[in-house]
Amino acid sequence: MENLMKILTYAIAAGFACTTAFADSYPVTINDGRAVEVTLEQKPETVAALWAAAADLLVALDTPVLGVTTYEGKMPVYLGEKLNGALDYGDITAPNLELLSTSKPDLTIGLTRYNAPYSDEIEAIGQFLTFDGFSFEQSMASVSEMGRALGRDADVAAMNRDYIALINDYAARAPKEQKEAVFIWSFHDTLYGYRENLTTADIIKQAGTSNPLGRAEQLESADDAFVVLEAEDLLAIDPDVIFMFISHGGAAKFNAAYERLKAYKAGQIYSVGYQYSQPSGPIAREMILREVAHLVYPETFEKPDMPDTARATQVEFAK
Repeated sequence: MENLMKILTYAIAAGFACTTAFADSYPVTINDGRAVEVTLEQKPETVAALWAAAADLLVALDTPVLGVTTYEGKMPVYLGEKLNGALDYGDITAPNLELLSTSKPDLTIGLTRYNAPYSDEIEAIGQFLTFDGFSFEQSMASVSEMGRALGRDADVAAMNRDYIALINDYAARAPKEQKEAVFIWSFHDTLYGYRENLTTADIIKQAGTSNPLGRAEQLESADDAFVVLEAEDLLAIDPDVIFMFISHGGAAKFNAAYERLKAYKAGQIYSVGYQYSQPSGPIAREMILREVAHLVYPETFEKPDMPDTARATQVEFAK
């Protein structure tokens, strides 16, 4: 709850105070994830999304997405038909800058970690902003700042307030006896467990679960928020539910030790959709919250309305 108060103070209260007077007002200056001040003289009419969260926000605002990056050749399918007609700029780690240039966006929004290194090339095309979504607090602040850049401050502030209200509602309704849930990114044959510092794990906790990996109080680097999990590590924490995003290498590799896990015995090891890997957008974060709550506490929370292609399914291990 302390973190949520920080979020409310930074991403909503402060944002609302300044935006009620200056909503849709240009020029507007954004201090982005590179610590660079970018001034937009007028409202951008065409926006390219090199970060799925930017495309997510555009869809939530019913604004056309000029183009979006992919991951492993996959579009963010959780956004549904609203991306029909959007250009495919290629992989998030190495977008097709030639295609970006020919599409002539007024504004390009990227992820600092991946896109800042070639800022000069993108700024030669048009105005450029980067943001971060490492933590939930960063995600909320980034969504707010993107809203300012798009001239939709008040709408985005309302989205953030509604999401905080939804979190509070779910917290009030969740069973007092919490189940343990862990989010794992399966990359090739390595399992990376997420501590609560990371956005996806934080949202899963908001659904009324506890994370046996806990929170790293001091992070010397972003990598400290990930825990490499071997089979014996999983057995040691033995969570009730496991959510797994599987990338690079096909199906997750099976280990006979998994059969001893509570989650395996209960059929609650889930392969989750794209949105769990890019959880910062307003559509993604709500979709994750609602789906996790339903899967962990099906008698308390209803099945969410979402594209079938984005729904979690039971993991099929490669044996």
